[in-house]
Amino acid sequence: MKVHILNGDCLQEILQANDVLIMREMFVEGPLHFESWEVFFRERASYLEKTYAIPSDEYQRKSVFEIEKIKQISNHSEVYLWFDYDLFCFVNLLFILQILIKNKILKLFLIRPLRKRQFSIWKGFGQHTKSDLMLAFSKKTLLKTRDCNDLLHIWNRLGKKVTIKNHRLIPFLAKHLRDYQRMPQAKEIEASWGFTKEQINSKSNFQKVGL
Repeated sequence: MKVHILNGDCLQEILQANDVLIMREMFVEGPLHFESWEVFFRERASYLEKTYAIPSDEYQRKSVFEIEKIKQISNHSEVYLWFDYDLFCFVNLLFILQILIKNKILKLFLIRPLRKRQFSIWKGFGQHTKSDLMLAFSKKTLLKTRDCNDLLHIWNRLGKKVTIKNHRLIPFLAKHLRDYQRMPQAKEIEASWGFTKEQINSKSNFQKVGL
């Protein structure tokens, strides 16, 4: 089985891939850790409804439904993770990985936007054509066991002081961890997207979440 996981609906409008699951969440803010999925989804729904007036039934239908499908990906599947470089995508990626690597053997690939002069890095896949996306796919990176363990460690340490400064898969890791740690207090972080002021000024705002 081959599955593509996209961070938001916008990318699928161009990619038009089969066997696609959409991450419609913003884990860069709000509650993250609970003892059960039932409590977790209830707290997430409550937070998003209070903060962004997203009805809980809509969250259940559009977000929880997709996350449940991610949890049910078959053992030994190939999973292609399409994620941009920003903090918003970074935290969502960590969330998905900690689901996928528990009690399963999967072949995981990370697909990143092309690093070319004509593209603004903070616009991610937004400027890519279908042929650009196919080229990005051809450059996909296989996640090794060590990579997954490193990223799981980072997930478990989000919001805390960590000593990891660099990682071959996360070019802005130190900045992401620093920005996330300051999220509740830092006004220079746009909480709903996870961008700094500099990043906001260099990108056009478009809705990734699709809620």
